[in-house]
Amino acid sequence: MLPKLNPDLNVQVDVQQTEFSHDMLGRWACSTWTEVSNNGGDPFDVVVIGAGMFGGYIADKLYRRAENIGLRVLVVEAGSFLLPTHVQNLPRLGLSGPAEQVVASNAQDPGPQNLVWGHPWHSNQAFPGLAYCFGGRSIFWGGWSPKLTSADLGSRPAGQAAWPAEAVAFLSANYDAVAQEMGVQPTDDFISEKSELVKQLKARFEAVMDPKLVEPAPLAVQAQAPLSAPGLFPFDKYSSAYLLFDAVREDINKRWRGNIDAWRRLMVLPRAQVVSLTRAGNRVSEIELLVNGRQQFLRTPLLSPDCTVVLAASTIESTRLALDSLPAPAMGARRMGSNLMAHLRSDITARIRRSAIPGLSPTATELEIAALLVRGNTSDGHAYHLQVTASAGVGSDANLFTSVPDLELLGALRSQQDPQWIPITLRAIGEMVGHPAAQPGATKQSWVNLAWQNDPRTGRPRAWVNLEPSDADNQAWKEMEDAAVALVKKVAGNASDIQNVQINRNNIGTTHHEAGTLWMGGPGQSVTDPNGRFHHLDNVYVAGPALFPVIGSANPSLTATTLARKTADAIVTSRTLPQSPVFKPLFTGSRVGWQMAGGGDFLTIFGSILEARPGAPGLGLLWYTREVFRNFVLKVDWLSFNPTTTSTIMPPSTDNSGILIRFPALNASDSANDWKLASNKGYEIQIDDMGYNPNSVPPRLFDPLHQTGAIYALAPSSKVASKPAGQWNTYEIEATATAIKVTLNGQPVTNYTIPANDPRLREGHIGLQCHTGNVQFRNVQIRTLPN
Repeated sequence: MLPKLNPDLNVQVDVQQTEFSHDMLGRWACSTWTEVSNNGGDPFDVVVIGAGMFGGYIADKLYRRAENIGLRVLVVEAGSFLLPTHVQNLPRLGLSGPAEQVVASNAQDPGPQNLVWGHPWHSNQAFPGLAYCFGGRSIFWGGWSPKLTSADLGSRPAGQAAWPAEAVAFLSANYDAVAQEMGVQPTDDFISEKSELVKQLKARFEAVMDPKLVEPAPLAVQAQAPLSAPGLFPFDKYSSAYLLFDAVREDINKRWRGNIDAWRRLMVLPRAQVVSLTRAGNRVSEIELLVNGRQQFLRTPLLSPDCTVVLAASTIESTRLALDSLPAPAMGARRMGSNLMAHLRSDITARIRRSAIPGLSPTATELEIAALLVRGNTSDGHAYHLQVTASAGVGSDANLFTSVPDLELLGALRSQQDPQWIPITLRAIGEMVGHPAAQPGATKQSWVNLAWQNDPRTGRPRAWVNLEPSDADNQAWKEMEDAAVALVKKVAGNASDIQNVQINRNNIGTTHHEAGTLWMGGPGQSVTDPNGRFHHLDNVYVAGPALFPVIGSANPSLTATTLARKTADAIVTSRTLPQSPVFKPLFTGSRVGWQMAGGGDFLTIFGSILEARPGAPGLGLLWYTREVFRNFVLKVDWLSFNPTTTSTIMPPSTDNSGILIRFPALNASDSANDWKLASNKGYEIQIDDMGYNPNSVPPRLFDPLHQTGAIYALAPSSKVASKPAGQWNTYEIEATATAIKVTLNGQPVTNYTIPANDPRLREGHIGLQCHTGNVQFRNVQIRTLPN
């Protein structure tokens, strides 16, 4: 045992130390409340509640897909940072979830277990609880990731919910891409289909049943680098923690400098439990938090007025928040919190004599692991599948720990190791049928409601979870078990070639597969739409299996992750500003949406003018982050106090600036170089009446390629049409797919035909350059042209 650390608030350090470790990983991924609330940047545009399996994933997608519109994302996680990857990617860590137990009241709550596990809800069913940590259950999960079948996604009997056609189409079109992202595809890079045990065991299963029902194991393990990216290291067993950690670190590397978080676009706030959500009309406008035991609030100005909120805490906790803070209008007999589903699960274990599998060598010389998926249906149409895992040969515990797909099955396989026998487990997983009209108090139906006891930490009601199979579910459960036992006996062939056949029926609440309580569909018939947005709210979405109308037998991770991609796309699309055929202002006195890259800065004066303030280490660019523009007309007024000089000293001490267009999003971490990408990939419309060319030998003045109106170094200005010092000038810049035309004070000065092979971008951001002198800008406005 070790003494509990007592922090000294008077001593501040960047990375804290424990008896054994520096808290580097947690510190490198997470931020404190003080850092979040005083970050100094634009308001957050999206708040993701939960950094678990689906919250971590959707945060990563929002960050990456909103690059061109500069969305800022805050992830709020009730737990702390534990690991940056799946537990099986680390050697012999021995970290797992706790045993399930009934927690029907506050008095039965055991408190934190196994470091990060806790029981947020009450129920008469035994649950293992939730993993309160960065990555959540994704750092513990088994990795099996089958797709829903066409039958699962098809029509359902009256009284049941069904998948909406829009979601079905998206899943069908995107399953494979997400499966590759998670490492599910290709299927044989972790457990090779060419290995002797896999090949012969699969052939044996196909020989004793319909071979079309036998599939390679869809495991979310990337054992080899993607074919499209040779030379990259694989990330092994999938966890959203890895994606989120990588996204945070990329953001920091690009946009953090000088201990300033103002330019960052992705931040994670740990140990921050969401207590309640406050509505203003059809929008959530405030989020109450408990951060390290202290009450805090997320609201304007820390949040943008149109901030989007994503509930990704878990099926049960997201539902509890919705029931407590976001009650929905009546849907007839249907209600938010009904339609709760999980999986009927049993483990059928046995061992089969090695000689009973045709084609296997007499003995195994090394540890062999095989995994298959077998699908089936009961007599009443309940879908189920069997996750077949087998091992052969003698292997160390370390090899078993990293090779067996599901840690829950590790003990059963380890206990039956014998060179003459093959331990095999058929994990049978069957669907429960949901009841969208289930009312609180109903029996033989499953539902979630608010419990009668409050959480003593928050003062808000806990969730009550009634997870109870129907008679039809129980009958299907028995049929599924019988079918699995019959199948494993067929695989063995003779009764003398199989031993120790056992059925271990898991408790209904142990699968971590709760789903359905905020199901998607049409208005008046469901809680959310096909994008995961609440029908009755404009800015609140859900990520996770709570959205499922039907659970099927497939583990929910692949489907829920694919839906999270759809939700992220919908949010980014909704936050992407529409093209405007009339002029609209980009700067109205607020720097929100504008960001500096490089040296110097701009000062806002008189509420409507931006004035360049050059500074070390050199050039800088104030660029508009919220939109990219393809074809457009840009108008900008600019003023120079010192445009010309009679001095012959080089370089001249006159004003030099410019307007840059069509460049990619810029970083903010390296002030000496961040601006260069705009010059290299975009186009600069020059402001320099002296036309100083630093690249000629010797440097010279009045170079048309470097003079006011020129497209810098690409197209010369035909004349200097600027006004005398201290007078406002107006640029009108028209950019199309084939040309850039520049008009200065009503006079055409440049007409540049873009070469077909020009590597510069045809769309991008716009920016105002800070170079030398206090050049001023105002009335920055743009209108789009047809593409």
